[in-house]
Amino acid sequence: MNKTLVYTQASNRPVSAPPTPSQRAEYATASAFLNALLREWSGWSFLSHEQKELLCFCEDTVCLPLQNNDRLLLQVPHHTAARFEIQLPFYLWNSEGHCKPVSLMSALTALITDSTISGEHSEKQFTLLSRVLDSHQAQVQAYELDANKSPHAAENWNFQGAEQALISGHPTHPNPRSRDELTKADALLLSPELKGQFSLFWVLADRSILVSGSGVQITAFDMCLDLAKSDETLPETLRTKVDKDYVPIAWHPWQAERLLARPQVIRWIQQGFLKPYGSIGKPFAATASMRGVHAFKAPYMLKFSLSMRLTNSKRVLARKEVERGVQMAELLSAALGDKLASDFPNLTILTEPGYVALQDEDGGALEDSFVVLRDNPFHKPTQTGPAMLASLCEPQLGAPSPLGDLIYRQAAQKTLSPQGLAERWLDAFMQVAILPLLDIRATYGLLFGSHQQNMMIALEDGMPTHLYVRDCQGTGHLTTHHDVLSAYIPDIGKNAENVVPPELGDELLCYYVIVNNLLHTISTLVIDGLMDEARAYDTLRRRFKAAAQNTTGDPSFYDYLLTSPTLVSKGNYRTSLSNVNEASGDGAGQLATFFKIANPFNNKRNNDDIA
Repeated sequence: MNKTLVYTQASNRPVSAPPTPSQRAEYATASAFLNALLREWSGWSFLSHEQKELLCFCEDTVCLPLQNNDRLLLQVPHHTAARFEIQLPFYLWNSEGHCKPVSLMSALTALITDSTISGEHSEKQFTLLSRVLDSHQAQVQAYELDANKSPHAAENWNFQGAEQALISGHPTHPNPRSRDELTKADALLLSPELKGQFSLFWVLADRSILVSGSGVQITAFDMCLDLAKSDETLPETLRTKVDKDYVPIAWHPWQAERLLARPQVIRWIQQGFLKPYGSIGKPFAATASMRGVHAFKAPYMLKFSLSMRLTNSKRVLARKEVERGVQMAELLSAALGDKLASDFPNLTILTEPGYVALQDEDGGALEDSFVVLRDNPFHKPTQTGPAMLASLCEPQLGAPSPLGDLIYRQAAQKTLSPQGLAERWLDAFMQVAILPLLDIRATYGLLFGSHQQNMMIALEDGMPTHLYVRDCQGTGHLTTHHDVLSAYIPDIGKNAENVVPPELGDELLCYYVIVNNLLHTISTLVIDGLMDEARAYDTLRRRFKAAAQNTTGDPSFYDYLLTSPTLVSKGNYRTSLSNVNEASGDGAGQLATFFKIANPFNNKRNNDDIA
């Protein structure tokens, strides 16, 4: 390079100064955006040693070339098979040799509107940019609120505390907190990261205008009545003096506002088939998914259809999704449930045994009105855990993750090596969380799409001891095991659209359980300075080999993990840029936005270990 370099060094914040809410939000936005982009786009590279010396950069530095021949640079102090730890600010290195820091939004705007990176569809670019800005503002609001809260150690979280501890959202997504249509006031009431709590909107509905389903002996209508009875502050006409022709139904307030504007609903109110009571009763807390809610004294958690777009999709439940919950509840209430409980005593699958909805004009279910009832074993506010894995592994600016913090503190209290304790933690996590799900797939062909927000870990003395899995929307089974499962439920899979061939089911399982979940957990421990990455993958490689040898079922998924040169990952950047509704379509349609990444378990240098 012959041109004179003009370099402007950004002023560094003192190490001892705690980050401000604005700095934390910028870090969270940049980290999630860059981790999504760098995983999916191959046009970037690392600066050479000579280039780093020229620019006086100490850390490994990512170079993102722009169409105008400028380059955006970002230092990454640590990087693993699944994640980059970033260090702001971005730098713009122009074609004249000038290098200067640029604002986060300038950098993200340049990346989103660059045709070599994000295509040439300007309308889609600006839609994504709008959502990235919306997501960032939501994170600023959340970190400002969090600055006024006393921190709680992860092992002391109760269920709601763990659900609402996740502030930044998905760690590999360009707009993890974007919510179309949601105002700031709505967000403050309804959002989990803003500690949202609210009363549900109660109605009495004539049974003749309802559609329902149950996978257990109790009907969905009786489940709704039990839910109302659990809140003594509700009117008796919703609890103990309910007309036999009516059912008390709880709606999410966002859902209710939109349902009440529908002409058919207005007519039902006028005709007396629907009797609104309004937002009343004890508050429920928003869980991490936002459309799910929890109250400690309630017999069920609830999941609602919400006609707003959260990140990649409108969160309107489809009939096939609620049927999956009912069928899983029926399956687990049969003899297979007893066998799973015996084989996996440290696993609890939170079923969704019932649903209710208003009828649509054709007598089917009005999907916008779905209310799903989910098991609720968490009844004591004073009881700790379980901890949602996404909250445990959330990246922090200038500090370890909550999981890393837990391990460092436990090691200090017990005068143990933090690295040794981290290895024990990962081993326990594998035994409690990952291997049981893979064994269930091998033996029964059942698929649980347990990504980080659907996996909750009970901790004892800081170590994983029990796994809770939720969200039957992401369940299914393999065609190869259909006859086995049909022996328990003859019509399993009917109307659920979740019976898939192994090549499709295993790719979905790979992303949700392995890439989104396990790889990110390993990356968290590595970036927190608690684990050597190569050693971790060597250990897990041996674990998968042993599981393949010991299973009495189908070992092909283990073989895939051990021998495939690539794993399947989800393209959140491309999905967000395309502006499609990810929730529409079947599993094959979802895989259209998936792509391949290098498989860290298939290490050619360790062929002797896995031969």
